[in-house]
Amino acid sequence: MSHIIECWGFADGSDCPMKGQYVETFDHDAYNGQGYGTFTEDASSAMSFKSFSDAFEFWNMVSTVKPVREDGKPNKPMTAMSVAIKTVDDCRQGNATH
Repeated sequence: MSHIIECWGFADGSDCPMKGQYVETFDHDAYNGQGYGTFTEDASSAMSFKSFSDAFEFWNMVSTVKPVREDGKPNKPMTAMSVAIKTVDDCRQGNATH
């Protein structure tokens, strides 16, 4: 069963234009480790993963170009977003929103 990542907003609670959209692409190393992604409202166009664990690991991935932040913690660009990991079937059945 395929899994996709839905953005629920920025982790700090600030306004997020991607809220409710699905991760289409994400490069953890873009912009010197700040990361960059594209998002889509279409669940069928979202990046898919074989398992929940694979999707979680991708969200939690450390940048290889800048693995440590200024505060000494691991640099995980995608964790700046709160997300939900959903099955494609959930989205097809109308459970795509939180």
